[in-house]
Amino acid sequence: MKDQFEIRLDFKSNTGSPERIFLAMAEYVSAFDNLVNVVSRGIDPDNEITCELSTVKMSPLKSVVDCTGGYCATLAQVPLMIANHMVGLNSISKEEQIDAFANKLEQDILSDTKLDFPNQANINRLALAKGLNQLANASKRLVEGETLDVKNSNGNVFSINTRTRFTKDPEDIFKEHIERKREVETLLVKKSVFVGSSMWEFKSIQRKKAFNAPIEDKAWLKKYQNRDIHLEPGDAISAMVEFVIYKEKGAKNYSFKDHKILDVALSIKNNELQHTLELETGVKASKH
Repeated sequence: MKDQFEIRLDFKSNTGSPERIFLAMAEYVSAFDNLVNVVSRGIDPDNEITCELSTVKMSPLKSVVDCTGGYCATLAQVPLMIANHMVGLNSISKEEQIDAFANKLEQDILSDTKLDFPNQANINRLALAKGLNQLANASKRLVEGETLDVKNSNGNVFSINTRTRFTKDPEDIFKEHIERKREVETLLVKKSVFVGSSMWEFKSIQRKKAFNAPIEDKAWLKKYQNRDIHLEPGDAISAMVEFVIYKEKGAKNYSFKDHKILDVALSIKNNELQHTLELETGVKASKH
């Protein structure tokens, strides 16, 4: 699969050093190459896409870039999508700004193409910020009155906001988050252990997350392994769960790790669990 986009730099002659315009164009091509690949990985971490310079023209200076690989028809539109969301965005200094930008870009991607399961885009915010910062730095080479456009193979043209600037380095905008928490949760038992203290398999009803964890409530575990407590597939337990919630720099979502079941309060049979879930669903529906 193959598609292309065009970068057009309308420059003023006889201004500054001769190489200025060519350096700016090279930086724009590199920035859009990086941004296309950032979005590509947000669609599918294993997707392969290449952006190669096809043609260079003068007056105005134009670079035609060929995109080859998976989802290229959509990825070739990324420069235009980015141009659209840069309108009015002159200063970037907050994580929330990049997150909002990424959310819009993800919606564009989902609207433009049918993705394979799970049909969602997950663009790394830090990598996106670095690509946008490349664009901003390239624009610093321009003089007043010079403009930059991007054009797709259908002839649609969008102007790039060349006034966009980062007031902080992207690395300084984003912070890692890590926190250890304890919560009482209802855990669907997917796999139990009758001997020893190996990992059980659970799914948290509240967080809708599956995970493996040991049961550190030795008294309850002994009763279960002695058959004093009986659990069948689809049954659950109500328990105090300890886990670590974290988000890496630039990640879209929080992740969970290091689960432990500290205290088991009670066992819940499948029919009781389903009844409770139905009641909770009915309550939520009545509030809307």
